[in-house]
Amino acid sequence: MEKKRPDSRKAMLPLVLVFIVINTALLLFSTRLAETGLDVTVLMTANCLLFLIFFVSLWLHLRSMANSSTHVFMRNMYSGMLLKLFGGAIAAFIYIYLFRDKVNKPALFGSMAIYVLYTIIELRSVLT
Repeated sequence: MEKKRPDSRKAMLPLVLVFIVINTALLLFSTRLAETGLDVTVLMTANCLLFLIFFVSLWLHLRSMANSSTHVFMRNMYSGMLLKLFGGAIAAFIYIYLFRDKVNKPALFGSMAIYVLYTIIELRSVLT
């Protein structure tokens, strides 16, 4: 039985489109978001960082699905999971450490929402 190889460009397109839409929305509504107390710079930085992390993770997932070895599959899946876990945690800790008194909590919660959105997009891309 031949293993179906997913088309990586087709699978990564939704991730790229979500990144572009989020950045465009942040740029268009930056003044309105700033008036509500949301730090747009933090959200844009988080969006860029999360896009890079999820892009690499999706690439690892797609590469693991194309290989017939179970060890390669498990190694790539766990590598993607650990990359997301530690990448997000380290970025949050660095932000909190550098801006102890000026941490923008709405921006942190917005970053978590972007994380969930990227997770949904990644899972849909991998499972289809």
